Formats: sequence, structure tokens, C-alpha cells
Amino acid sequence: MPRRSKVFICVLILVFIATGFLREFVFLNWNEQIRVTYYQSPDPHVHPAMQWLGAFSYDTLYWLKWPLTLIFSAIFTVLSVSVMQLLFSNRTYNRITLYSYTAIFLSSLILFCAGWLLGFYDALYPIARFLAGIIETPILLIILIASFLVHRRL
Repeated sequence: MPRRSKVFICVLILVFIATGFLREFVFLNWNEQIRVTYYQSPDPHVHPAMQWLGAFSYDTLYWLKWPLTLIFSAIFTVLSVSVMQLLFSNRTYNRITLYSYTAIFLSSLILFCAGWLLGFYDALYPIARFLAGIIETPILLIILIASFLVHRRL
């Protein structure tokens, strides 16, 4: 693998990590603002850069988390496919990566919608949230890289 590709992979991984920290910062503050809004809390712990969220209602904050989840999921998907392209240069691995991220996101969305529509929200939301979390962390990328490395050796 050329040195330039190795450097680019390292940069992509650093961007992946930075995006993870940004996502965590945004969602921690978003959830804190939801708590403050819901309970009318006089003691908010929302970072000053995120205090603009206070202008929104509870329902708006809650429902806007889903497009935000979609945005971060798309970013992590693009970064993961890019890492795979640089590591393996294999179109099949790229497709498997894309399909894996898409399938997990859609599974999460289906479980969330089913729980909400069928009245099993409390039972299905944690599962939907867990699945959405898988694609917003490096865990799936690590599993896929390990799987592809094993596949190449077989």
C-alpha cells in the first residue's frame, strides 16, 4: 500500500474519531436540553454553544433527533466506505459495508416506527436506539475490517 494511502487512511480514521466526539457532544447537549425543557428545570447543563436549542419545544427537539441521527449515520457510512476503499480497493467489500450500514439503520427505523405505531414503544425503542448507535460508533467498521481481513486469508 502506498505511503499516501496510509496517510489518507489515518486522516479518515481521525475524522471518524472527531465526528464521533462531535456527535457525542451534540447529542449529550441535545438530550440535556430535552430534559430541561420537559421538566422545566432551572439548572440546565447545556453547553453555551448549544443553548440555542432552548428556543424549541420538547416535541420539536425530540423529533429533530431523528434527522440528526440520519445525518450522522450517513456521515459514518461515507467515512466507513472510504476507509474500506483505501484499505481493500474491493467493490464487493464497499457494497457489503454500504449494505450493512443501510440495513442496520433501516432495522432501527422499522423497530422505532413499529413500536410507536403498535404501542410497544417502551419495548422497542431501546433496541432501535442500540442499533442506531452501532452505526454511529466505530464498532461496525472494526467488525467489517476484521471480517474482510479474515476473508482475504481464506
